[in-house]
Parts: sequence; structure tokens; C-alpha cells
Amino acid sequence: MEQLRTRHPVRAIRMRLRVVTPCAMLLLTTSWQLAVNAAPVDYARQIKPLFQERCYACHGSLKQEAGLRLDSGALIRRGSASGPIVLAATPDASALLERISSDDTEHRMPPIGKPLTAEQIQIIRAWVAAGSPSPADEQPEQDPRQHWAFQRPVRPALP
Repeated sequence: MEQLRTRHPVRAIRMRLRVVTPCAMLLLTTSWQLAVNAAPVDYARQIKPLFQERCYACHGSLKQEAGLRLDSGALIRRGSASGPIVLAATPDASALLERISSDDTEHRMPPIGKPLTAEQIQIIRAWVAAGSPSPADEQPEQDPRQHWAFQRPVRPALP
């Protein structure tokens, strides 16, 4: 080996690189995955838009099946008629995660359309594990039927 180093230093470097490069790539890939998985979930950018797109039709301001509203963090933590749907201590035991990750089409949410992707489920799982944080001043959406345009006009009293 000593002769190899002195005679062919380039060959010796190549041999070392063959061993070091895969190890370095594995280390970088693993650390990148850990950094991505450790990134905190942003409720306003990741969770709320997902619920708005896929869940509000049945669990929004107009309709609350099973007494569940998903249009604010406080209402999500309150849960449904059958109890809480998010459990930070045991996220996988949360009713929300059980329903969105179910393989049974009768049990799975959302019931219409494609199921949530594995990435979307993982984002929700991370959010639940973090304690399902949301802005403290967040207001649930108002019932659209309460908009002024849908109210009966009332003639003001004469002065």
C-alpha cells in the first residue's frame, strides 16, 4: 500500500474517494431529511389552506357534520360531538389522523375525491404532534348567510 501511495498518488486519492463519497452522501441525505422533518408546520400556510380546500364543504361555517368545524384551530382542538379529534400526546391515536389515513373508503376522510397524499398526512401529523398550534386571535369564518346582502331590508324610522 505504501508503494501505491508514492507511485500513484492519484490512484490512492481515487480509492479513498470511492469510500468517502458514498458515506458523505448518506450523511448529507440523512441530515437533510431530519432537517425537513424537524421543520415546524405553519398552520396558516400549510394546515388551514389544506382544510379549506378539502374539508370545509362538510366541516366549515355552513355545515358541521358530526358537530365538527375545521375552520379555526380552537374549534379543531374542541373536537366534534364524539369528543376531541387531535391528541398531541399520541398523534397516531387522534381521530383526525385515523380518519384521513384510513384505507377503508367508508371510514376515510375526505369521503369524496382523492384521499390526502402521504405528504399532506405527514404535515397534519407533525402539526398534531406539535400540539396543533394556531394563532390565538384567529376567528372562525362567518356564516355566509349572515352577510348583509342576504338580510331583509329594513326601512329606517323617520326622524
